[in-house]
Amino acid sequence: MTAAAQRALEAKGWSGLADLASKTIVEVAAVKGVGPKAIMVLADALAERGTPFADAGQGPRAWRQAAQEAGWGRPSSAKWAGSGARRGGGRKEPAGEPIMLDVEGRSVRLSSPQRVYFPEHGWTKEDVARYYVAVGPGILRALRDRPTMLHRFPDGLDGPKVYQKRLPSGAPAWVPTVRLDFPRYHLHADELCPSSLADIVWACQMSTVEFHPWNVRATDVDRPDEWRIDLDPMPDAGFDRVRRVAGVAREVLDELGIIGFPKTSGGSGLHVYVRIRPDWEFAEVRRAAWAFATEVATRLPLEATVAWWRKDRDPAHVFIDFNQNARDHTLAAAYSLRGLPSGSVSAPIRWDEVVDVDPRDLTLASVPARFAAIGDPHERIDDTAYGLEGLLDWADRFERDRDTPAPSDEQP
Repeated sequence: MTAAAQRALEAKGWSGLADLASKTIVEVAAVKGVGPKAIMVLADALAERGTPFADAGQGPRAWRQAAQEAGWGRPSSAKWAGSGARRGGGRKEPAGEPIMLDVEGRSVRLSSPQRVYFPEHGWTKEDVARYYVAVGPGILRALRDRPTMLHRFPDGLDGPKVYQKRLPSGAPAWVPTVRLDFPRYHLHADELCPSSLADIVWACQMSTVEFHPWNVRATDVDRPDEWRIDLDPMPDAGFDRVRRVAGVAREVLDELGIIGFPKTSGGSGLHVYVRIRPDWEFAEVRRAAWAFATEVATRLPLEATVAWWRKDRDPAHVFIDFNQNARDHTLAAAYSLRGLPSGSVSAPIRWDEVVDVDPRDLTLASVPARFAAIGDPHERIDDTAYGLEGLLDWADRFERDRDTPAPSDEQP
């Protein structure tokens, strides 16, 4: 939940969870500035303390009404399903007999293995699980010991999507979790924290398609060990422009003596990941990321932007989204499938591939063979952890010389 949503609720006189216990989802959603994510967070918290929204028992109906009246777009019961309530509807028929997958010596049960997840290709739940086994060392490198949010599709891509922060119920005792605290909202969540490939395949059993890890490890959930450079093209920016911005980003990294590891986003952008020493909290990592993004955008003023407000961004520019380094912000992991009809993958690539890679070629069907042939381009990502001192010096200089302070992470 954003600070803007918190302020909007306080303006209504609802300063705490106790004030919301007798309210309905529809009432709270009607408050300007309170969006679906805020409702999910609040629903979780209210359900946990035993005082759910007054219309929580209506399940999807309440969510659909709230979405319609608040103008959130196409209503979806999925978000409500993952937030302190249960979806309606009958029990699904099984799709094939359960199978057992041997995952590095541990047997993982996969029910309804023939349930179709990607209708455009006919790819099934079993295909998804076997994909993750095929790229096992790569996906585990990306997720190991990281709190991980799950994007689940219980009915495949034709059904609703569930954003799952808390570990799904029914998890075996061997599946590890880590507790994340959200002090501003007096909330916590026990998230999946994979330590083995079997943990990842078990998540597939729970209908997970996408894995979105935090940029921290379980040993210190307040200090990131990964800096993420997110090159996010605006609607009129083609992928060739993303390539050019990535090239300048690499130049700046080289000048800093830092090695970054690129990957496709699985959509229209590119990501570059850098391992860092876990010596700084989220706010300072985000500030360093802003300084880097500002330098890249300065060198490409006609192609890149760090404008905080979407309305201020040129629709043909690439937004260098430094805010992906803020607390509770996640991106699809390296080797994560995306919940898109094409079955695209957020796939690690080499720097020399950036100039001609076509992200559409990197899918559930093609990436396992690529992995077997060339290995993992991110294999050495953990070799060196870099410092942020230089970037934080840049941040000081930009703020002093340009009178442009880093945007507050409390802005929407």
